[in-house]
Amino acid sequence: MHERGQMTVEFAVAFPVLLAVALIAVNALMFMSTCAAFDNTFRQLASTYCTSLGSGQTVQDATANVLATLSDAFDEDNVSVSLETEHAVCGYTTYIATLDFYPTYFGMSFRSSFLGVSLAPLRHQESITLDGYKPGVFL
Repeated sequence: MHERGQMTVEFAVAFPVLLAVALIAVNALMFMSTCAAFDNTFRQLASTYCTSLGSGQTVQDATANVLATLSDAFDEDNVSVSLETEHAVCGYTTYIATLDFYPTYFGMSFRSSFLGVSLAPLRHQESITLDGYKPGVFL
């Protein structure tokens, strides 16, 4: 004997779970894609702006140029970018770029909380050590 409405009840129970799995999968793929693009862009910008500094240019000027270009390249509501420098010995400088990715609800931003649950951003860091006096020298 077949019960009427059983499929509707099963769908009503399973749909929120399927929606949550889809939401996690979409955000994971968006995060991985953004990280890959961020790594490539950061390394290219650091290699361009931070090696062989121009006359009168400081490391802070080069860092500001890289950060401004990174911010323009990743100008999205759910992404924020920061850049730090660390001076090492013998003129080498380490540039550390940080990408904060806030999950979205299929494109709609919910930065700080969702249904009363506070959300921390996913954080990704990339670093490169360069010699500012010899163009193209990487560590």
